[in-house]
Amino acid sequence: MNLQPRYWLAVGALVGSLGLISGCAGDPPDPRIAFTERVNKELTTAYQPSHNETVGWGAIWQLDQQSVDVAWLAPVIHERLPLIIYLPGLGEPASGGVEWRKAWAQAGYAVLSVQGHAYDQSIFASQQALYGDFRGMASSHYTAAALRDRLSTLQKVLTEVRARAAKGDAQLAAIDWNQVVVAGFDFGAQTAEALAGALEPGATSGVAIQPKAVLLLSPYVEAGARREVFAQISAPVLSMTGQEDEDPFNWVSSYRQRQVLGESVTAAGSVQLELNNATHKTLSGTELFNRPVKKADKGSNPSGDAPKGKGHKRGAKSGGGFHSPVVGEPAPDPKQVAAIQAIGVAFLDSRIKHNPAATEWLQKGAPGWLDGAGRLK
Repeated sequence: MNLQPRYWLAVGALVGSLGLISGCAGDPPDPRIAFTERVNKELTTAYQPSHNETVGWGAIWQLDQQSVDVAWLAPVIHERLPLIIYLPGLGEPASGGVEWRKAWAQAGYAVLSVQGHAYDQSIFASQQALYGDFRGMASSHYTAAALRDRLSTLQKVLTEVRARAAKGDAQLAAIDWNQVVVAGFDFGAQTAEALAGALEPGATSGVAIQPKAVLLLSPYVEAGARREVFAQISAPVLSMTGQEDEDPFNWVSSYRQRQVLGESVTAAGSVQLELNNATHKTLSGTELFNRPVKKADKGSNPSGDAPKGKGHKRGAKSGGGFHSPVVGEPAPDPKQVAAIQAIGVAFLDSRIKHNPAATEWLQKGAPGWLDGAGRLK
């Protein structure tokens, strides 16, 4: 195994904004600095992938009069790149999941994140959100019709990506379309599952890709889902959930419901990671900490949360504060964050790059490394 402890020590930015140091005198201590150090310390004893500098951008594309938020992150290397199509959670922009996207890009994967405007943070400006009816708001977004809409949008985005590559966009032209991974968080996981073949008999995703692997953070499983639907997925799957994976929209009733997917997948090379303390927000990988409140902010409402109303559940976010920690949300556990990063990258390197060191670590090293943080099945 090619252990390179300096790799994880060199990626202070890996935990997104956690390592930013506030330059304003009088600000309270930033807990993100110590947290980043703790995550990196855990990662020095985990699987060590390659490390690359990255480049990225974000944009709003207008496709058939539809606004689509697109984010690109890729390693700065001159070779063909496997592509990870990442689909964020409900209420997140394409920049969601930044912690995981950075880890994947630094390990040598191009990452294309896609979110239609109808499903991004603008949903928290709706009347239902303002009244705290998050379950009612979610109900219209998890329907079969909404899923078909997202799949159609994704196909338009991929068509545009190919067109731009053909016109000379060197970054997009580096994509290896024979090595595509689909990944998603919760709401985005529903789309990723459909792309991988988890559809009712006779249905198709309509998206012209054949994923080589599937990575699901807080996998989506509707109530009463038939296990044979997930058995249709032919690519290896890494599904990650855990005992604290509580849906803030109160749409999926229990993490045990999410476990059904991992238990039903039959594709060779599939792995289920059950984490002990990772919350739904931790699994999202989106701004795990907020900036500490400045002295000038005292007495204000830094979270931007709207008043709680009918149907409010702990964990729901509203208004412009979807990034904000919610009341009662515990601080992220560094071991859980490290586990999601390390096992995710090892799975990708094993299944996509066929790296024997990654495969060996998943099979022999990871269970002991996890210790009391979770279990691999």
